[in-house]
Amino acid sequence: MGTHETPRSERKDREPVKLTKTEIEKLLPEAKEYFVPVVAHKGLNIRVLPNGTRFFVLRYRFDGIQRKHVMGTYPTMTPDRADKEWTRLWDDIHKRQEPNRAKADAKKAAEEERRTRFTVADLAERYELEHLPDNSASWQMNIKRYLARFILPALGKTPVKDVTPGDVSALLFKIGKDTPTQANRVRAVLCTMFQRAEEWSLRDLGTNPVAVVKARHQETKRDRRLTDAELVALGQAFRESKEAPEMLLAVRLGLLAGMRKGEIQGLRWEWVDINAGMIRIPMEAHKTGKKTGRARVVRLCSALVEDFKAIMPTLGCPYVVPGRGVVGKDKTRTWKPYTALQNNWERLRLAAKLTKEGKPEEQDPGLHDLRRTFASVAADLGLRGFVPELVGHVEKTVTDIYTRTAGDRLQEAAETIGVRIDGLLKGTIDPEKEAEERKKAQALKTKKTS
Repeated sequence: MGTHETPRSERKDREPVKLTKTEIEKLLPEAKEYFVPVVAHKGLNIRVLPNGTRFFVLRYRFDGIQRKHVMGTYPTMTPDRADKEWTRLWDDIHKRQEPNRAKADAKKAAEEERRTRFTVADLAERYELEHLPDNSASWQMNIKRYLARFILPALGKTPVKDVTPGDVSALLFKIGKDTPTQANRVRAVLCTMFQRAEEWSLRDLGTNPVAVVKARHQETKRDRRLTDAELVALGQAFRESKEAPEMLLAVRLGLLAGMRKGEIQGLRWEWVDINAGMIRIPMEAHKTGKKTGRARVVRLCSALVEDFKAIMPTLGCPYVVPGRGVVGKDKTRTWKPYTALQNNWERLRLAAKLTKEGKPEEQDPGLHDLRRTFASVAADLGLRGFVPELVGHVEKTVTDIYTRTAGDRLQEAAETIGVRIDGLLKGTIDPEKEAEERKKAQALKTKKTS
């Protein structure tokens, strides 16, 4: 409680009352609060509020300063309890123990106890509820994966207040040995989590344990794309695969439409317009939605339109790629986005023998490399200028904003790219034959100029 004291000039002197239930209940509320002293109880007053609430308040001096201490509310605190508490408080004062300080210490101890019980697992749960909704759907899925795979197994049982920079550094070092990029992403998640922990009074301000972990892991810049020969091999793996059709469609959406993994995993049927040959992902559901302030439009080539027509939606599931259905206590099923697309891709990649064997300077192609392949094929075809809008990049300049490409031209570009990639996948385009024809054409050109 504070130590503010109502000036005597603003208080009306009241006749003392006895510390009994009858006397206390005679004190009726008035327009302004007032204090009534209690007979034979030094410093004890009854404070009466305009709403009728009554408090037991002890007025006393400590180190020459007039103070007051709220003992309790009537009738929760009975007159008998008030008498005993009054005796105890004066004993403490005579022992140089200030009542308000003891109350503050008890509150601080209770807060410290709460912090001790609040673990990183508890923090993660609150973080998911209060912080994650502000992020894109794809980043939310990534954060949940980082929590489940890395953060909670290592730190979940540790009290939030006890996590040290050493704990964070050890975790990031362990992750970074094999996956430096993921270590950096986990670091970003941890940093934000502990910032929110400070905001929620779970740690003292300025004690974020991630802030002093300066070292970030060196990330290898990825520039991997699938070659024409690799696309042919992947197409053969598609034809021989036992993966579900929607899983193959998911991979094809990355290759033939340049979609992000998160966009594919969270793709809903209601966003797909087969007749128009496009997908409209709402602003709140894609990575750059907050920055662009608009929905992301994905143009579908005719090959992808046919893929969609051949897929049968899973009954009751809103997602194109069915995720996990969870049955609640009310017997209703709640569907969650699919999160294991990387596993499906790995099986296809290995079946197509898309590895770095014999090429140590290269990397095994990942899911994001499918999107990069889409953009690279566009550049090969002289369609580089269409790439930013086709893959959903944020505009970089004012000029970019005012030079958006017309929808029909984007659709034509998407179709041209899709025809090329789908032809390689289906084997109707032979890259070796194309190379031979280019070689002959170059030789003929050289012969004519010589």
